[in-house]
Amino acid sequence: MSDGLSLSDEGYAVKIDGAWRDLTDARCGWLRRLHRADWGLGIEAGSLRALELGTWYSAYSWLLDDSKVSWITSPVALRRAESKLWQWKAAVRLGIPYPRTLVTTSSEAVATSFSNEVIVKPLGTGQFIQDGETMTVYAESMMPTDIRLNALNAAPFIVQERIPAAKHLRVVTVGDRSWVATLDVDLTAPADWRLRSRNHSAFIEAPDASLIAPTGALTIASHLGLGYSSQDWVQTPDGEVFLLDVNPSGQWLFLPKQMGMAVTDALAGLLVAGT
Repeated sequence: MSDGLSLSDEGYAVKIDGAWRDLTDARCGWLRRLHRADWGLGIEAGSLRALELGTWYSAYSWLLDDSKVSWITSPVALRRAESKLWQWKAAVRLGIPYPRTLVTTSSEAVATSFSNEVIVKPLGTGQFIQDGETMTVYAESMMPTDIRLNALNAAPFIVQERIPAAKHLRVVTVGDRSWVATLDVDLTAPADWRLRSRNHSAFIEAPDASLIAPTGALTIASHLGLGYSSQDWVQTPDGEVFLLDVNPSGQWLFLPKQMGMAVTDALAGLLVAGT
């Protein structure tokens, strides 16, 4: 957040590095994230600091929504698209291949709904503080009768059928353009590719422009109002592709250099065109 904020009938301004900046004039912008991933992490609920941060969030959210900025992705669309539930229902509505999904607090519902391996992942934030250390919750594979599912009664989680993957696809969209990078999957690969550090430098740009993923990626990005997105798909051994996740603010610079630069140039082009 900034050093200060002022909203009046005459206009809006924020204080950054000791200087006030007028936000009244229209311009073009890209809001990748409203705040850092660790913003507010570890703050005690109900504390004075929690109240202060909540007030900042309310003021900034309203300011961004009401501003005359021409956004690559509007703040309203960004917040909505971050919801896994919105993504799931949008994919189903658009006919985009998506794993069979259950959101539940019941281990019995999981055992009843699935017979083969499932993927369990958080519905909300994937980070928390434990014993002073920041912990991250990753997607985990398990059988529907796994005893760990008894912990679901504490909070709803996303449970999906595990799609057999031959490749992970990272699909980046900017406006009406898309790029695809692939990562080969071996038998020992974890469900969440981020758990292997070497994977972050192992993606290669896909040479086959006929993959269905880019078309579906552009479709759901447009439906969700995303001028930029970084999406996770998988390709099965039979060549089918399934959408797993839409990241409205996801990373792309870990991808092959030529592809990463092309995405960066496309984003810069939208910003320049809008000024």
